[in-house]
Amino acid sequence: MIKRRVFLKQSVTTALAIGCLPTWAKDSFIDSEDPFFWSVNRLMGMSPRSLKGEDPLVLTRKTFKAFNKMRVAAWEDGIVISPVSSFRSYSRQKAIFESKFKRFQAEGLSPTESVKKIIEYSTIPGTSRHHWGTDIDVIQGKIKIDGDVLLEEHFNSGGAFENLHHWLTDNAVNYGFYLVYTNHPERKGFKYEPWHLSYAPESIPILKRYINKGVYEIALQQKVKGIEVINSSLKTSYLKEQLLDINPLLLP
Repeated sequence: MIKRRVFLKQSVTTALAIGCLPTWAKDSFIDSEDPFFWSVNRLMGMSPRSLKGEDPLVLTRKTFKAFNKMRVAAWEDGIVISPVSSFRSYSRQKAIFESKFKRFQAEGLSPTESVKKIIEYSTIPGTSRHHWGTDIDVIQGKIKIDGDVLLEEHFNSGGAFENLHHWLTDNAVNYGFYLVYTNHPERKGFKYEPWHLSYAPESIPILKRYINKGVYEIALQQKVKGIEVINSSLKTSYLKEQLLDINPLLLP
């Protein structure tokens, strides 16, 4: 007679081989670090699991380790990399989106114009890469700036974070980090963000899982003030441009 433990192991192995898992097995893998087993809720930032660190540095364990390794190397070169934002929950992204929607409408924009204005830089809740714990916004530490620190001008020539920008351009890829929203002239979607880094070894398979699970469609079915104005045209362009027109080195 086959022992129960052996039987369960063989059952999972067989299920994986044929591309399907029994319900009990699916549930048991929800906490897995492997994106192949990530649930829709986790992909949307509703159920963060196995994250490490404290705000503003909250990442998956692998991303956290790689980021700290890069940060030490930068420090040895005289550059202090400071995190501004990393993991962001669904509820937090929803609050940001709805707050901007309300503000733009108060300024006289129509609902559709308000949404289009928001998605120049901000994502629809459930579609943010910050939901995954693999993406992080950074600035150069020990430099005081009044106002918004995440502005392109600070990273340009003569800007406060110019040295950080040069260091990241030369070294970030050695640690697995890439800019998501580049300044390539033909790229559409979200505007250039020289501060937004993504850990490719994890974010690439997560994006693949996100697409294969149809999470984008599910995100647009949630109750969020403003997204009801998203028609089929805007829906298609958002997916093609905001979500997928990114650094090609970060595509599955």
